[in-house]
Parts: sequence; structure tokens; C-alpha cells
Amino acid sequence: MTSPKLTDWTQQKERTSGFWLKLIRGLALLFPRWLVKPLLHPIILFYMPISGKQKAASRHYLNQVLERPAGFWDTYKHFLWFATTILDRVYFLTNRIESFEVAYTNLEAWQASMKKNPAQLYFGAHFGSLDAIRALSSDLYDIKIKVVLKVDQNETIVKLLNELNPEMETMVIPYNGLQTIFDIHDTIESEQSVAILKDRPVGQEATVKVRFFDDEMLIPIAGFKLAKRFDIPVTVFFGRFEGGNRYHVYSDALTFEPGASLQEMAQAYMDEVARQCRQSPYNWFNFYHYWLDDEDASK
Repeated sequence: MTSPKLTDWTQQKERTSGFWLKLIRGLALLFPRWLVKPLLHPIILFYMPISGKQKAASRHYLNQVLERPAGFWDTYKHFLWFATTILDRVYFLTNRIESFEVAYTNLEAWQASMKKNPAQLYFGAHFGSLDAIRALSSDLYDIKIKVVLKVDQNETIVKLLNELNPEMETMVIPYNGLQTIFDIHDTIESEQSVAILKDRPVGQEATVKVRFFDDEMLIPIAGFKLAKRFDIPVTVFFGRFEGGNRYHVYSDALTFEPGASLQEMAQAYMDEVARQCRQSPYNWFNFYHYWLDDEDASK
């Protein structure tokens, strides 16, 4: 099942300006975070008036997760937290992590699971900071995970940030249609773990309908098929930004009933995403029309 509007995120032009990204990256390389972070406010104020679709998507989501009408400052905070995680990528990718306070949930279980089963599937979302997880898990705890990314969608920011840490670039599996499945297969066979952000479909890949707050939406099923085929552990993981200089890295086993259908597996994943969103509403960064309209939801 596919929906034209649901693929809009792949059609949206990259909103972030190369000039601003280079400026922020350059300043972040020279100065401490506390000095650079205030510059995000004028950048947000510049972009909000020209980001109508993104603001509408933000309000739609926030109205539901906050259980009240979202106002200007809610949307502003949503944009600001997104921009902050982009800024913090510079510090994470250059191993300047000493200024961050990082909490972990289930760290010991995560390490033990990786030691026992080095080839696992990790299901994340466009929530918080993926680079917080990658940098901290790799540098502090020697946990190596390859990540599937649609690189060409955010080519400017990906290129600028990968230049900071070329080693991280080698831990990316670029999304390339059907070839991606073979690349994931090869990675699993070589006893390496793979992370997939499961909350957005790409192109014409197969999807399944799930409930997310008051909406129904489509998410891809390929990862769940792989979990069934390989019968390997599945872990959900999130690098939650908590304001200030605080991050919380959360991981937990995603368990399914024996014989669970793909739809049931997908709903279990999305229920965990919703739980994370309730705990920290401004971390979910899907600024596009992700929900099914009534006519699509009834199909």
C-alpha cells in the first residue's frame, strides 16, 4: 500500500541552507556549544515564515501528543530542538562529548545482548539524535552499528557532517531501493548489526498501516520481514534530547508474540515510538504530511 502524500518527504527540497550549515559547523568547530547555540534562534525565526508545510505538520502532531492546541511557541520549540540536534551532531562527530550529560536506559543489557548476538536489527525513528547514539556507543562502549540512510535526501548536511568524521561515513548503508535489502543481508551475514529508521516509507516500498495517536499512517515492512527471516533480536533505540546539554540514550528489546503478523510487529514498534513521544514530545522530527487522510485510511 502506498499514498502519494506519504512520500512527500522525499520530494521536499532540503530546507536547510548550505550557507547556514557551513557557518554553524565552522563556529561549532571553533567555539564551545554554549556560545554557538544562541545563534539558532535567529535562524529559526528566519525559516519559520517560509516553512508553511513543516509548521502545519508540526502543529498536527503536537496537537495530539500535547492533548491541547499547539501554539506558536510550541512549534518554535519543536523547530529549535530539531536545530539543536543538528548543531550537536558537530560535537558528537568530532568526539567533543565532554560537555554533554548523557543518561542510559538498559545499557548493561544492551552490551550483553550485543556480545551474545553481534548481528542484530535496531529499529529507530526520526526522533532525537541518531548521531548521539552512534558516537557514544562507538567511542565509549565499542558498539558498532551500520545505519541505513537516504543520503541524497539531505545531501548538503550529510556531506558537511561526514567530512567531520569519515569513519562514521563507512558505517552507513545508503538507501538504494532493492539493493539495500541485499546490503543489509550481507551486513547481517557478516555478524554486524544494522539500524533502520522505520517511521518513514521511501519510494514504492511495501508498507503496512499502523495507528499513531489519532492518525493512521504507513510504515515500511522490509525490516520486519528481515527480523522474521533471520530470527534475530530486534532492539528499539532512541537518542532523546532533553533540553540544555542533556541526552538520554534508550534501548530495549522489541518482543513479539510467536507467529505475530507483519502488521502486529509494525504496530508494536509504533506503540513504542508513541510512548517515547509522550515522554518527550519535541523530539519527533517528521515535518511532512505523514498521516493518512480519511479516504486513504479507509482503503
